[in-house]
Amino acid sequence: MARTRKTITSSPARDIATSWTRERPDLDPLDYLLPIYLIRIGRIVDRVGDRKWQRLFGLSASEIRVLLALRRSGGDYALRPTDLFRALLVTSGAITKKVGHLTAAGLVKRRADPADKGGFLVHLTAKGKHIADQAIESLADDSILSKSQISLSRKERELMMKLCERILLDFEANPAVDGSFE
Repeated sequence: MARTRKTITSSPARDIATSWTRERPDLDPLDYLLPIYLIRIGRIVDRVGDRKWQRLFGLSASEIRVLLALRRSGGDYALRPTDLFRALLVTSGAITKKVGHLTAAGLVKRRADPADKGGFLVHLTAKGKHIADQAIESLADDSILSKSQISLSRKERELMMKLCERILLDFEANPAVDGSFE
């Protein structure tokens, strides 16, 4: 069950809304507060995740995302670097750096790509798979957005997930929204 919280009369998010409403009453707050709030939520989730993954595994949140992307790929848990950077919305250089660190840690291996001479696949090692499994279990049990951490009911969390999926589907279907970082 979600924990209950005291009513908050002031918060950085409310201060942002109040300030912009005061400064620009001509603008509809729904048009600008949603992106501001989503960015804030994302940064908080990332910051908390970074601290957690550093403490548990000595890895950054972005490195954990690479392991999770490989783990969910199924089969032999391998992807091309291009598939990784597109799936994770990062640059090819960022993936190169993360794969290098994860390789040095023994969590992934680079192997020749049989379908692309000169290319390679990033494979999850048994150690990397173990960490990915621990990480996804930890996310399910006690992420900052889990039922034990935020004061939303199950129905509210389901609605939030559906709304986020809908926004992502709209973005991904819109060629004007460049979701790649190539």
